[in-house]
Amino acid sequence: ISVKGAPSETVAFTTLCGTPDAPAAPRLIQRTKSSISLQWTSPNDNGSKITGFYLEYHEGKQSAFKEVYSGLAKQYKVMRLMPSTKYAFRLAAKNDVGMRCVSGLSLVLNCCCTASCSASPPAPPSPPRLTEAGVTWLSLEWGAPCGSASRDTPTYILEMEDKESVSGQKGVKGYNLGNGSLRQHVCEGLQEGTWYKLRVHCQSSGGQSQVSEIFSVETPPLPPGPCQALRTAGAAATSEIPLCWDPPVCDGGAPVSQYCVEMTQSAEEYQQQVFCGSDRCCTVSQLLPGRTYLFWVKACNPAGWGPLSEMCQASTAPGPPEQCSAPQLILNTSTSGLATWQTPEGNGAEVCAFRMEWGLQEGALELLYSGPLTQYEVSDLQPATEYRCRVQAVSAVGAGLFSDVATVTTPASVPAAVEHVEEMREGPLGDVMAHSPATTLALRWKEPNCHGAEISSYNIDIGEELPLSTGRTSYHILENLQPDTTYRIRVQAVNSMGAGPFSSVLKLRTRALPPEPPVLECAVAGPQSLKLKWGEGLIRPQTSRGTHYCLHMQLGVDRSICIYSGPSHTFKVQRLCEATDYQFSIQAHSEAGMGPLSPSYTFSTTRSPPPQLKAPKVELIERNKYAVTWEAHQPMKGDLIVYKLQMLRGREVEQLYKGPVTSYTWHNTSAGVACRLRVYAGRRSQDGSELWGQCSLSTGLPATEPPREHRISSCHEPQPRRSWPLTDEPFATVLLLGFVVLAVLFAVLIQYFVIERE
Repeated sequence: ISVKGAPSETVAFTTLCGTPDAPAAPRLIQRTKSSISLQWTSPNDNGSKITGFYLEYHEGKQSAFKEVYSGLAKQYKVMRLMPSTKYAFRLAAKNDVGMRCVSGLSLVLNCCCTASCSASPPAPPSPPRLTEAGVTWLSLEWGAPCGSASRDTPTYILEMEDKESVSGQKGVKGYNLGNGSLRQHVCEGLQEGTWYKLRVHCQSSGGQSQVSEIFSVETPPLPPGPCQALRTAGAAATSEIPLCWDPPVCDGGAPVSQYCVEMTQSAEEYQQQVFCGSDRCCTVSQLLPGRTYLFWVKACNPAGWGPLSEMCQASTAPGPPEQCSAPQLILNTSTSGLATWQTPEGNGAEVCAFRMEWGLQEGALELLYSGPLTQYEVSDLQPATEYRCRVQAVSAVGAGLFSDVATVTTPASVPAAVEHVEEMREGPLGDVMAHSPATTLALRWKEPNCHGAEISSYNIDIGEELPLSTGRTSYHILENLQPDTTYRIRVQAVNSMGAGPFSSVLKLRTRALPPEPPVLECAVAGPQSLKLKWGEGLIRPQTSRGTHYCLHMQLGVDRSICIYSGPSHTFKVQRLCEATDYQFSIQAHSEAGMGPLSPSYTFSTTRSPPPQLKAPKVELIERNKYAVTWEAHQPMKGDLIVYKLQMLRGREVEQLYKGPVTSYTWHNTSAGVACRLRVYAGRRSQDGSELWGQCSLSTGLPATEPPREHRISSCHEPQPRRSWPLTDEPFATVLLLGFVVLAVLFAVLIQYFVIERE
């Protein structure tokens, strides 16, 4: 069985450029007796652009090929040829990599006739051409002069000039090759990456030829040497290090085109490239804080990459600690647990403290612990609850990122304590409570937290040996209790894990038994009203608070109405008939209920006295003799009306008359004494009892005037004074006016003595 892993990342590779393909043989397009025109096509350049074509020919099998053209044109006209001579042509292509082998031969016969000539200086040989090159050497060859006889062996002289020597001056170097058959030479001891100009000329029996065309060639360059002084270019940041360096002392004969910076954290690790460019400074970013890194730099020119520089060691600035891993949460009990975590990388600064946040919701975590320890015990947890926790490391530099949130769920437990236990007086228990309010108590409560296990029942403790057990409900009726008794009640919830804690104690008192009716009494009896009282009368005892009374009055044999309902202990029954018997009953009711009805009580109204008479009228009949009259009343319910006339003399009261008559003649025997008269009306029943009403207003006696003949009196006798008796109305008016005058006088005095002086 073979197991195939995942493929690696794709990496692109580019092959090196090569020399051009061999071109096709040149094609004849025109010829004359001394010239031939050829044309050719461009071959495949193999990744490097063709920089020139080289056309060569020879006259026969024994002669060597001579170069007649080099350039980028794709046709050429060869001049100064021999008439009626066969020529062989071949073509080569060159790019920056080198020269490919020549093409096949093209044989061309020039059919024109030519004339022979006498000995003369040889023609210039063809320009030198490169056959092979090294860093410090060049292999060259050239063709024989055109038209030279094979028997005439020339001597070749190769001249070379570098474009610019090391000293800045141009120099020419000549090579005397001697043997004419040797038309090639290797130039050694050259500088790498240097341009050289080459030309050749020859000497024969006819003299010295002209120099050939100049051939320029460059020696291949070397890769540059190591860069110098790799160093930091300033203060390092927490994630960046600036670097700079100097160029290499030796550029290898070609300008440096780019630099490459490599980095690793240790000498054993693989070096990775972090910069490549033409600048001689860079900033390496995305580094870790408080880390030490190793750096190298190398330079590149067309010949390739040079060696690495000396190692540079640099460190990033310290930063906040790394992110902590998620804490591990271990539950000890259903209400406590232990949180542990690992110390993260300090990033160049020692971790000095940790912050642990704890909570129920991820967005509302609160700081629970801050200190150097890597563990913390959490207590007072709620059972069957999911908690969340995260940790943050702190150093002298700052605080790192919070860890991922870890979660833990506490196991189920017994229910929580029951809350809001209270007495219920209304609701679904109202019908039951109405039948026996003094021996029952209705409770209700709020269902507590079940702590992960469903509540199955409740236990109610009322102080007895065994608590009462109920089902899963939120209310219960306690029955068969003692009236007017205080009970201490506690409730606890029960689930599959056990019984939870009891609630706080609730003190409730059962209602008392309905109150007994009080004793009903008649406090005051009147002709149209009866004032009744019961219990303690106007002084209400402390024990009667909350007790109401309902007073009933009998209207018929089997009919009674409630004439009063309230907490008072007295009530006045009005609009009754005089001298009539009435039956009353009373009952008391309180929170315990309505008490029984009392037995019937009979009370009678009194007889009504006659109404008050007006003030009697007094007339003077003769001296000291008066006629007194007053109004008459009708008989009241068969009772005779009698009258009683009284005389007021100072503080003395004297009865003048008593009887049914409404007038009386009175002889005043006390002349000169102020007297006043008043009258009473009374009713006399058949049994002889009398009931007198309120007295009338009093009336004074009129003034007495003597006869005219007796008005002359002796000067020695004192003149009697005249008096005007005042009735009640004038006396009240005078008294009121006196009070008004006195008030005005006091106001004036206050205005003068108090307000004006201030």
